[in-house]
Amino acid sequence: MFMYLSELILKQKDKLMPKLDSARRLPSKVKRLIKNEIRTFWQNYPIQNNTVLFESFSGNGMLCHPEALFRRMLDRTEFSDFKFIWVINDFERYSRSIEDFKSDSRVKFVKYLSFEYYKALNTSKYLINNVSFPTQFVKRPGQVYVNTWHGIPLKKMGYDIEGRASDAKNIVRNFLAADFLLSSSSSMTDSMYAKAFKMENIFEGIVIEEGSPRTDRQFDTKASKEEFNLRLSKEGLAADNREVILYAPTWKGESYFSPFTDASALQQIIKKIESEIDTSRYRVMLKAHQVISDVVTDIPSLKNNVIPNSVPTNVALGAASYLITDYSSIFFDFLPTKRPILFYIPDLLDYREYRDLYLEPEDLPGPVSQNADDLITSLREAISSSDLSASLNPQHETLSQMYTVKDDGNVCDRVIDSIFGDKISFYENRRLNATSKIKLLIYVGGMIPNGITTSALNLLDNIDYEKYDVTVLCPFSSNETQQRSFRQVNNKARLVFRFGTFNGGYIDNFLRLRILKNGSSSFGASFKSQKKLWKREWHRCFGDARFDHMIDFSGYTSFWGTLFLHGPAESRAIWMHNDLAADAHRSIAGNMPLKSGLFSTFSLYPKFDKLVSVSQGLAEINALSLEKWTDRSKFTWASNTINAEKIRKMAQIADNEPGVLVHSDRATRSRNMGNLVTAIIDQTNALRETPGDLDTVVGASPTFFTFFSAGRLSPEKNHTRLIEAFREVHEKNPQTRLVIAGDGPLRGELQAKITQLGLSESAKLVGHTSNPYRLMANSDVFVLSSDYEGQPMVLLEALVLGLPVITTSFGSVKGALPPNVGTIVDKNVDSLANAMYRHTVENVAYEPFDAMEYNERAMNEFYRIFDQDN
Repeated sequence: MFMYLSELILKQKDKLMPKLDSARRLPSKVKRLIKNEIRTFWQNYPIQNNTVLFESFSGNGMLCHPEALFRRMLDRTEFSDFKFIWVINDFERYSRSIEDFKSDSRVKFVKYLSFEYYKALNTSKYLINNVSFPTQFVKRPGQVYVNTWHGIPLKKMGYDIEGRASDAKNIVRNFLAADFLLSSSSSMTDSMYAKAFKMENIFEGIVIEEGSPRTDRQFDTKASKEEFNLRLSKEGLAADNREVILYAPTWKGESYFSPFTDASALQQIIKKIESEIDTSRYRVMLKAHQVISDVVTDIPSLKNNVIPNSVPTNVALGAASYLITDYSSIFFDFLPTKRPILFYIPDLLDYREYRDLYLEPEDLPGPVSQNADDLITSLREAISSSDLSASLNPQHETLSQMYTVKDDGNVCDRVIDSIFGDKISFYENRRLNATSKIKLLIYVGGMIPNGITTSALNLLDNIDYEKYDVTVLCPFSSNETQQRSFRQVNNKARLVFRFGTFNGGYIDNFLRLRILKNGSSSFGASFKSQKKLWKREWHRCFGDARFDHMIDFSGYTSFWGTLFLHGPAESRAIWMHNDLAADAHRSIAGNMPLKSGLFSTFSLYPKFDKLVSVSQGLAEINALSLEKWTDRSKFTWASNTINAEKIRKMAQIADNEPGVLVHSDRATRSRNMGNLVTAIIDQTNALRETPGDLDTVVGASPTFFTFFSAGRLSPEKNHTRLIEAFREVHEKNPQTRLVIAGDGPLRGELQAKITQLGLSESAKLVGHTSNPYRLMANSDVFVLSSDYEGQPMVLLEALVLGLPVITTSFGSVKGALPPNVGTIVDKNVDSLANAMYRHTVENVAYEPFDAMEYNERAMNEFYRIFDQDN
């Protein structure tokens, strides 16, 4: 009885747990819903014309250029009727800053990400930020967004940091939304905005090149020292008249040092400096990076050294006689003072592995020390000089002319006049969108390893970037597999991400999801609220950017096509990688998983200018099967391209070798294939880098004739036919084997088929592999047994490696293969088996495949899509 009751309780528990979990999550869901509804309300509220919102470092104090502009606006009489709102993330931490403006009715503080914050963000006329607003921010029509940034770059930034484009995703999004970007000089504009963040050709606003506003207060040394001492006194720190040696290092990054490790190192070097100088005359003060400022503040021995985060950096710079820094761009601000700058970088080589620099050590405007003793020596030399400016090296003047020539104490006024006074034409400014290049926006899909991703990456490697400016759109994912695909995007393209989600209320978003499922002709699709919702999402993702042509290169869901319909462009195209009518009706275990999404996508076709299949034969099939959805004249084609160099490199074949069949003899290929397959299947073995190393994995084996296939294990690929055909070949020639790479819903069923036919030792499913080319290069024939296809990339990849190909006669096969290349057979087991066996006993002759000529033809087909004369 006890056992029965126990089992009953456990069963009920299993039923109740999901409900209990859902109930526990309910309060947070309700909170998110309420927050979203309130945010939506303020997005429709009238904009307050004379209101300015200031934000620095996500509310981490009243700092940087926004703080400098704010104070100057307070002083100017024409802004006496303006309201100023400051974003602060911790009211207690910055209580003194708040107290300073308690009596000024024009100034208000809101907490970062609070309801009041979103109200201010959505209703203020002017938005001024030195980094970026959060994910859900979208600039409303009528708002003016000024992004001041927070320094001239020394450390590499944005797309210049190899393989880390996603780190800059929200910054790029904010820049595209901005009306004004602030720049110290044309050199900063070129290196940072135009190049590092790839704003050239796409940024629609104005870059104001009138210097760095925060440097204004440095030009009155006496006033700077008085303000510095006053602020220290307010923070409870001793103020005196000693000369300040300012130590202002950057934070090296979460993956490089922890804040606690950094704090300990800072403590040691400060105490070392103090032990070697006359502390009755000089005072060492630390301006720590915001990330570690709280940590160093709590170190008792540094209490009188640490400058509170509430004290603006440029107040400290104005009061300092000497600056010691490392990889921080703070030294650019100090250049106009013509006072000595010393660099202490003991870990330069290690740091450069984490994040490289734009300047070499010898190009820095001051002596560079890699240990504390050398730093002390350089500091003593600077202190002993009677003329501080005379001790400066030539690089000091060079960098001053390049980056800080406009810093003269009046930058704030010029910037304010440009933004608020309609005097932009009187000052230095630039537009970055003046270009003759054709601007393309290409959505390339989810970047999971499949044929669409491969063909997209190949296209991006073959586009003429002298003629086209290319923006590549991906949904952001932290998944390493997709991150690997992101890193393969050609660095001449601009990789941007969609992340976050729609603004708008619950009802609008519920209706949006329903329309995406049921198609663009379903109930609610024509509502103004839906058009407004999608247009707002477009601006959230792309700001004010404009494109000549938009391409939904994936073409399998209606989401991206719908998004593109709400952005400005001359033309829009959807790519078609397969027989989509057949795909829509493809059945897996009695279900048609693609039907709903594809039918919804088909409903968008009338609104698109071109429907582009990946071969001429496929275009004819799609035009015939989908003509009820739109006019047949929209259907055209552009063949997929290939990257022969990459394929050969991954297959480990030299560029000057024509193909695999002359690369090695069959016995070597057979042995290599055995080792590769064993290494992949055996999870305890890593895939070796060279065939020689792989010889140690598996001993000598008989020479086999290997058939290879790669593709998703799904119904349209019909691997069952391939396995049955292979059985017939294997019965005639037992020294044959079949290797199939790929994964999918039919893997279990196919493995059962292999077992049923007694082929477990000679036919192997190796699953997905990131490098199928080594398997392909060590095969004898590539076989494709599909019922229908678009233009399968694997056929072209096999041809690049000189591998004979056998394929079934799917509808678009003639457009998928060049003329007289490969063997095409009927879609039945006997025909496929006969062709496979023939290749084991004959050297079947084919026309050689010219990858360069093929790519040239394919790219001309692509360019034809956008040729206005066509």
